[in-house]
Amino acid sequence: MANLRQRLPPLNSLVAFEAVARHGSMTRAADELLVTREAVSRQIHTLENFLGVSLFLRVHRAVELTAEGGRFQATIETSLDAIARASDSLRETGASSRVTVMATIAITSFWLTPRLPGFRERHPDIEIRLRASDALLDMRGDRIDLALRYGDGRWQGVDSMELFPTLTFPVCSPDYLARHGPINQPTDLLGHTLLNLDGPSHAGEDWAWWLDGADVQAQGPLHILGFDSYANIIQAALEGQGIALGFSRIVESMLTSGKLIRPVGPALSKGQAVHLVTLPGIELSPAVNAFRSWLIEEAD
Repeated sequence: MANLRQRLPPLNSLVAFEAVARHGSMTRAADELLVTREAVSRQIHTLENFLGVSLFLRVHRAVELTAEGGRFQATIETSLDAIARASDSLRETGASSRVTVMATIAITSFWLTPRLPGFRERHPDIEIRLRASDALLDMRGDRIDLALRYGDGRWQGVDSMELFPTLTFPVCSPDYLARHGPINQPTDLLGHTLLNLDGPSHAGEDWAWWLDGADVQAQGPLHILGFDSYANIIQAALEGQGIALGFSRIVESMLTSGKLIRPVGPALSKGQAVHLVTLPGIELSPAVNAFRSWLIEEAD
């Protein structure tokens, strides 16, 4: 075994040989392997030089196995298939203890991530992979097991269940209010820096929407400081740069700790909620089921 590397031909040449032998054509083998015909030919030449025998007879535009090539094919086909099956088995074993979760930036940063130590303490052997994105990722193509989406729950091609609804209200740091207050009514907000979540996907719940819902009519342009990430907005609010719109349950821990406060009401709703999303017809692994049950428990 110590000299195994010296005794074995290059692996790429064995893969090329198996494909050519199966197709009876270097061109079709090249198409399958996504390389040029010349590259396949070089691999076969390397293998024949290593073995010291001819493996193929070149017949016009096709190739045929020699007697030695036929015997070699039987061994290589069986061996490579055994390696592939062993690899598949190991991948499935690893995947069965892994959970890939996609969530919006806000949910990932302020609701999910702070709770993860509780799950990992309960299930230390389950590997968690988080994908934070406000874009709607392809769950099937990106191999996402579970998703936490914000909206009305009416998304095509997926199954969803509501975890919790949200209310929207102004939040700021105590330091900001001490320096720029008091704020006694919603109209007082017009003179303050308003931290806004920009982008078309958030236009339905921005400051213009909230002020309109609070019956506040602006007489001039708003003092907007816009960001495309909710994490940046909350960071700016914590640093006292302005007033943000907070979503209940998302900013709950910061309100409880006193890092953020609610200077004025009201709390408005657009009927949106955080939903737990899965692909239909997919049997969930025990690890994914455990994480799904834990999410429902945390939401309750």
